[in-house]
Amino acid sequence: MFGKCDLKCAYNFKYSQSNSTAKNNGVNISLTYDNTSVPPVLYNTNQYVVSNIVINCPSVHYFNGNLLDAEISVEHTPVKGGPNLFVCIPIISSSESSQASILLNEIIESVATNAPVEGESTNLNLSDLNLENVIPNKPFFSYTDDKNNDFIVFGNLEAIPLNSSTLTTLSQIIKPFPISTAGSSLFYNSSGPNSTGNIGGGIYISCSPTGNSEEETPVDYTKNTTNYNFSTILQSPIFKLIFKFIIGLILSIIVFSIISYLYSFLTSGAAKLPTIPKFTG
Repeated sequence: MFGKCDLKCAYNFKYSQSNSTAKNNGVNISLTYDNTSVPPVLYNTNQYVVSNIVINCPSVHYFNGNLLDAEISVEHTPVKGGPNLFVCIPIISSSESSQASILLNEIIESVATNAPVEGESTNLNLSDLNLENVIPNKPFFSYTDDKNNDFIVFGNLEAIPLNSSTLTTLSQIIKPFPISTAGSSLFYNSSGPNSTGNIGGGIYISCSPTGNSEEETPVDYTKNTTNYNFSTILQSPIFKLIFKFIIGLILSIIVFSIISYLYSFLTSGAAKLPTIPKFTG
């Protein structure tokens, strides 16, 4: 089932710079991320902190029926307890570059050099490790899995580009591992993150399919009232035109009536020829 939730599934974030340790788990690369005094994420009025970052190869999710080259998932834990929130971004082979692709390239190369074997870890000495540089402010999909965890998934149009050499390196140090991503309903948020509030507070309405959604847009109805001003009407060009036409018509009728009366008066008193007597012989 697919539904739309432009004003729902609200995802607001403000991540900070972090130190990190990368671990090669054989089937993925996991990264640590520093906690801050203020939780960096607000989702469904709940505050979340980053608990783990995972890079898989190939992707965990299917996009248009196919797995993509890789995927990065940011796991968040709610401050007050409850299901986790996962934010997932696909990775594709491309010659293009972005802040996210530069950062991921540095991470993968560091692991390949310092922790190429399963179970090994390495400290990442990166000056720009900030999820603000990774997670796009673009539309996303969302769903809830069978364990009630929430997932935010960005589409392949928002995928992080990585060159083929880096992706080959990634595929050499970790192995594919299929992960179930069962969810009953899929939703689309065309507004993207940071569009409904801030980290300090906000309003969120729980997602539900479009057919059953109670999302409503309040409409203020005001009765249309018109104040008629007689002086304004008199100044109207249309009124002036109609007035001139009526006056002209009245004058025409008066003139016609006068002419008709004069004609009748003159013809009624006209001289008549005398009757000629008839002579008989």
